[in-house]
Amino acid sequence: MKKVASLFIVLAFVASALSAASADMQHKAFAVHPAQKTTASSMMFLHAQGTQIVDGAGNQVLLRGAEIESAFDDMANWKSGVRLSHILNSTVFNSMVQVWKMNTLRLCLSNWTWAADPTTFIQQLDTIVQEANAAGLYVVLNLHDDGKAGSPYGDTADLPKTEDNTFWQAMALHYAANPMVLFDLYNEPKDTSWSQWLNGGGNIGGATIVGHQTMVNTIRAEGAQQIVIAEPGSSGGPRFKGWSSVGSNTINDPNVMYSLHVYDHINDTPQQDDALWGSILHHYPLDYGEWALLVNGTGLPGYDHCKAIPPNQANQVVINFLNYMNNQQASWTAWDFNPYHLILDYKHFAPTTLNIPWKCGQPSQAGMGTLVKRFLTSLSH
Repeated sequence: MKKVASLFIVLAFVASALSAASADMQHKAFAVHPAQKTTASSMMFLHAQGTQIVDGAGNQVLLRGAEIESAFDDMANWKSGVRLSHILNSTVFNSMVQVWKMNTLRLCLSNWTWAADPTTFIQQLDTIVQEANAAGLYVVLNLHDDGKAGSPYGDTADLPKTEDNTFWQAMALHYAANPMVLFDLYNEPKDTSWSQWLNGGGNIGGATIVGHQTMVNTIRAEGAQQIVIAEPGSSGGPRFKGWSSVGSNTINDPNVMYSLHVYDHINDTPQQDDALWGSILHHYPLDYGEWALLVNGTGLPGYDHCKAIPPNQANQVVINFLNYMNNQQASWTAWDFNPYHLILDYKHFAPTTLNIPWKCGQPSQAGMGTLVKRFLTSLSH
């Protein structure tokens, strides 16, 4: 990996198909760091060094890519035999790297689908990880543990449990020698206090709660030294507070990257974004594990994602957030590399655009793909 340049190059992007209402916004620049490579070519383990992720040679690596959801974290689809290879295959991965210039895949898994058939689960996961790595993608294994993922506790115990610790023990042992795998400990946990988030304790619905520190200790005990990624969930109160109140309740480990998910508040100011990091900011590597201007979600949650953003401001909102993440040198995986979010289909992988008619919270083919792709391809020039 090349070292990160200290100067920004301002590149202007003018879309050929912008509507008149949004055309002026596209002339505002993405502030990029052009010296950052975006292919995962180093076969040395990544590690945290201050606020950066670096490779074995000490060169900064920024992880930028997308999430893909599949039957791995959907028990109903897993049991029905839905083919994972339809959306998780070399063609998709090569498009992510070669066309979109991504270097990271965030892959959602379930400990319950794994427990239902560990042999089949690992066989299929190995194939996907190997194909993704061969294409040039780091793979972030992200644990989902909720009703959809097959939890017998339903959606009432969405926080780390003993079963999750067992899952990470198996994953850590299996992938300990793979330098292109990272571990995202738990998707959007709902621990009720920072003490519980860090150290666990107590029961919920018959499940025994474990802490994030325990899961990290378990991973390290199996010899796996890869970076682990931690999310705050609702530990600090309402989810929009992020890490603002974490204080000293951080994980005791040298290779931790802290993460946030951003949907509803994607149009916040940089000052508001900074505040969500609390004491994490300027001390640890940052990650946005999920983020999107999602305009075609359904129901009340879908409407909440975009209700404050007029269509003629949508492009600039995405540009601003991309620039914010870039200025903070944060890694990120956008949500998600599926139709109609970042791409239109799995044949041509054409990006979605926000420059078609859409109404917040209603189904459409509108998405931020064009802006994400333009940003990433600018880094390779």
